[in-house]
Amino acid sequence: MKKKFLIAISLFIMMSLLTGTGFHSESTNTLQQSLKSNLVPVSKMELPSKTIIGFGEATHGNKQFTTLKLDIFKHLVEKQGYRVFAIEGDFGGGQKVNEYILGGSGTAQDAAKAIGFTIYNTQEMVDLLSWMRSYNEHQDAKDKIHFYGFDMQRYDHNKYGLLSYLKKVDPTLASKYEIALTNLNDKTVYDQKQANVQEGLSHIKNLMERMKENKSVYTAKSSEKEYELALAFAEAIKQNATLRGTNANYNNTRDHYMAEKVIWILSFEKKYYGRENIFITGHNGHIEKTSTSIGMTTCMGAYLAKTFGDQYYAIGSEFYESSFIANDATTNERKEFYVKNSGNDRLAVLFAHTNMKDGFLDFAKARHDENFTAYLNRAQPISAIGAVFSGLYGKIEKMYTLKMIPAKAFDAIIFVRAATPSVMITD
Repeated sequence: MKKKFLIAISLFIMMSLLTGTGFHSESTNTLQQSLKSNLVPVSKMELPSKTIIGFGEATHGNKQFTTLKLDIFKHLVEKQGYRVFAIEGDFGGGQKVNEYILGGSGTAQDAAKAIGFTIYNTQEMVDLLSWMRSYNEHQDAKDKIHFYGFDMQRYDHNKYGLLSYLKKVDPTLASKYEIALTNLNDKTVYDQKQANVQEGLSHIKNLMERMKENKSVYTAKSSEKEYELALAFAEAIKQNATLRGTNANYNNTRDHYMAEKVIWILSFEKKYYGRENIFITGHNGHIEKTSTSIGMTTCMGAYLAKTFGDQYYAIGSEFYESSFIANDATTNERKEFYVKNSGNDRLAVLFAHTNMKDGFLDFAKARHDENFTAYLNRAQPISAIGAVFSGLYGKIEKMYTLKMIPAKAFDAIIFVRAATPSVMITD
């Protein structure tokens, strides 16, 4: 009796597993078909005209995600009249890039390095900036592309922009604060003494008060546009010192500052150039709308979504397998890593089964498919690899993904089947 009972139980378990596997396989096949029927190649993507279109990258170290920045922006420039590009990079460095693409001196390599982060010292970024400069050479001033950085983690280019302006309108004040802000510099940005940062923070706050008190005098000697740009340089310095010299929650505060800078750029461009739209790009964790990064209360994308509603259109990105460049978490050495996504019901894996090289999925256009839409509204891991990585991270899915509800985090997603490493440029 006992033997028959065990056999019956075993058969029941086997049948349950087989039935479960069959159902799972059928469900997966249905999802694969739904995804394939709603995908288009990136070259055939259609984008809405929104105040802000954001593109998130699944890693900072892949060739394809920088190339996609250019593909998307070219589309927006040539077909929809966008002229403003902003990146997760230093604000002051972004102004050096802007000078270059508007015909300034130097090389595209110099401009790429000015953005402030090693992740942008790549041939792909050089190609992107070269295209912008080439495009601008054939345009009237009103149609030229402008470039901005909306991050604030560097000092030197912001100090240069600020002090250059002050030397023009108030040389005495410029000399005073050139000395007072000495301790706020890129060379020691990661290992400054807290007392020095706090002293520098106090100085930049005092300087900004002086600038506001003397606004009418300064604008009479320059212009309101130059004054506002100088004040933005000062604001970036103040924000960086705040992040490093106070007990501010670094990630939350930084994302808030980045959102504020995007809003400032939009306002500045509208006021002085009549532009109504902007393209922004950064990590998936900044661009998405649902603040899923660990310890994150409100990410940049969530701030923008709250402020602009459906006029903020966020595009995420995902890969099936990726070789990429990142700083080793142990040695800080720049090296190559590899990750291959798994899990039958993940979008990354469903996409791999389409055998497409790349694909663009607009969630709104998939709403006619109720089952697929329900799937897109369930949480799943989405790749989100930053500038630092390790071999151990690649073995633990939670270490290199964010658990998101795709259709709430983004409005669309771009897939890359096999992403390859960025081509780094050297000195």
